[in-house]
Amino acid sequence: MRTNFIWFLALALCIAFGCQPEKTETATKGNLHVLISESVAPALVEQVNSFMEIYAKNGANVTYAVTTSDEAIKRFINDTIRCIFTTRPLTADERKTFDANPKELVEIIVAYDGLVAVVHHKNPIEQITTKEVEGILKGAITRWEQLSRSAKMKGRIELFIQDSSDATMYLHKRMLHGAALPKATHRTHSSLQTLQSIVNEPLSIGFVGVDWIDSAKVPAKVLEIAETDQHADTTFKVPPESVGKFYSPHPAHVYRSYYPFKRAIYLYVRSKLGSISSGFSSYVANKDGQQIFLRRKLVPGTQPIRLRPSE
Repeated sequence: MRTNFIWFLALALCIAFGCQPEKTETATKGNLHVLISESVAPALVEQVNSFMEIYAKNGANVTYAVTTSDEAIKRFINDTIRCIFTTRPLTADERKTFDANPKELVEIIVAYDGLVAVVHHKNPIEQITTKEVEGILKGAITRWEQLSRSAKMKGRIELFIQDSSDATMYLHKRMLHGAALPKATHRTHSSLQTLQSIVNEPLSIGFVGVDWIDSAKVPAKVLEIAETDQHADTTFKVPPESVGKFYSPHPAHVYRSYYPFKRAIYLYVRSKLGSISSGFSSYVANKDGQQIFLRRKLVPGTQPIRLRPSE
């Protein structure tokens, strides 16, 4: 009887004073698993870690896994993941999944980066054109001395390409147009392995996201690239004044689209106001998160940037 009395007393007090159950999730409290495109992983892993450093004490538990954009989008569409970062936008067919509830889908371009051509650090070559990159990828150019700026570099070009990656997906769409890579192509399993392979092979060339260069801490050389033609299917068309000129993946050149291999980094989230997914996505899109991209030499996607006159 005493137990029943205590229970009824507690119930009466809750009714009297408006007791409500504690929220299990807020913008800074709750569980969230994020899928991150491998080719832009370093900056986005830092976003997760930075968010957790601030809000873990509030009860935030944000975890992540690294995968490809295609796999992340597949799981996002199947409603098994609430937050993903990709290097390509959803296709029209993929967007149809959200036709019934269009407000459920949030899309933000949070930053821009560049896919870079990387060679051995002792390779004397400094510059390459998009036409020459295309020739290497299609097997039409197989030796270093075939390049217009070979700088007396000689030997067979050893091409390293990451299997089933965003970098490979980009090159297929931008350069190959359905053509197959040469049979002699060396396959890698990650951006880090691509860079490590290039360090160990003096005649090599490979392609990774620019943020991996500093993150991997390997002595590889990034080539300047010149667009030789304004490709009709390029997402970010280079301005006419930059055609034929060589540019590094410096943020100023990426911002202006002078650098030919510019990419966008997309955030997709199923976000409800007051949810942990809305809190994390707001953090990435606002000042603190955008500063992380800027420090990592990427171009912020949601905040204005100031270019120095010397750039």
